Amino acid sequence: MNQKIRMLVNTLIVMSILLAAAGCAQAPQAEEQKLTIWINGRDSFIGPNEQQLPQDQWYISQAIKRFEEANPGVTIELVVQSDAYAAHQMFATAGLAGNAPDIGNFWSGQFTFPLAEVITPITDMIPAEDKEKILGWNTTTVDFKEGNPILGYPTPDNQMCMFIYNKKIMQEVGLDYEANPPRTMEAFFADMEKIKNAGYIPIAADEAIDGYAYYFFQIAAYWWVQQNGFDPILAADRGEANFADDQALIAALKAYQDIWAKGYMNQDAATSSDSWTKFLQGQVAMVPRVNSFVKDAQDALGVENVGVIIPPDISDTAMIKNGTIGGPGQDLVVSTNSKYPETAVKFMSFLNSKDEVLKLNEFQTKVPVRTDVTPEDLGLEPGSVAAKINGWAQNYIFWVDNSLSAPVVNEFNKQLPLVLTGKMTPEELAAQLDKVKGQE
Repeated sequence: MNQKIRMLVNTLIVMSILLAAAGCAQAPQAEEQKLTIWINGRDSFIGPNEQQLPQDQWYISQAIKRFEEANPGVTIELVVQSDAYAAHQMFATAGLAGNAPDIGNFWSGQFTFPLAEVITPITDMIPAEDKEKILGWNTTTVDFKEGNPILGYPTPDNQMCMFIYNKKIMQEVGLDYEANPPRTMEAFFADMEKIKNAGYIPIAADEAIDGYAYYFFQIAAYWWVQQNGFDPILAADRGEANFADDQALIAALKAYQDIWAKGYMNQDAATSSDSWTKFLQGQVAMVPRVNSFVKDAQDALGVENVGVIIPPDISDTAMIKNGTIGGPGQDLVVSTNSKYPETAVKFMSFLNSKDEVLKLNEFQTKVPVRTDVTPEDLGLEPGSVAAKINGWAQNYIFWVDNSLSAPVVNEFNKQLPLVLTGKMTPEELAAQLDKVKGQE
């Protein structure tokens, strides 16, 4: 009996060893894959003040960690690009030199299309569910034309443009923008005069920070497009018409200039870089921004003291009314240098998943591009800032700068501070745009 038991035990031991060996043979060690991703320092995955926190507290750092844990063997190095505008040329140069990151975060549309030579098209690598449930693929499809190669994923949000305002200042000067926001230029200018007379800066902007005229493209560009729509603008950009003949452009530039000339904007706007700091310190009534800035404003001033409004309409006869600039203005692309394009696409899909979209919304006020994310999922309260922004997403004009050719956008950014401060007339800028269009 004892001998039989010993034989049985020995048999079990041998079988256990064989099974363990078989299990090891069936589970080879995961392949090591090291990827690098460039992320813009603001307006996409990193909130305006998020960089002041330890990096392990950033949303994008935590998302990378979750992806790495779910995909053994994969590591992703995060590189933050502080100058999002310059990052496009840096990526092109790095791609041609063979050392571009695996994934790049850029402005979509006409900012991304010129990089096609160093981008791996991902049309056939996108999961069917993503194509169905994510909006904004047109902004990453070459020339916005269906059927052309898709160069990347939209970042998981619609960035909506608005004025973020200080409710306490507005109440002090007798304005109630919750009940009566200005919808005409006349009412808007009258309100700015009240604020100025009360000793506050009505609007603060930095029109040359990063070499980019953010205020024009976030606010005044709406006044341009809303008058006659996009077609005349794109026709001029293609050389089929003249910017100098576009009276809608001239009117928008004059309104842009008048706000500065009347003292409704910080007088150093052409050179400043501290408008956001002044707003957070309660020195400024309102700032032009996108929704990723809202949470930081609420943290600094208190949720009860932060409100948002869209730009007033420039004319009663405008073709488009009660809208604003917005849309999926940024994207994620895979470089031709990447050794692991499938893994890169998998990570981009992961960032756009419903679970990650909801996690990102815990860090910033976002308007998801996923069709299966509901107001209930986001916990939106009727009348809240976030609810208003999500409502505006139903009636936006896609980014003008993302729709124009590089020579025209570059000339705008070079000359707009001069127009703002009266050193160049709107007519002179329009004529200059006609000179540079078509140049590459």
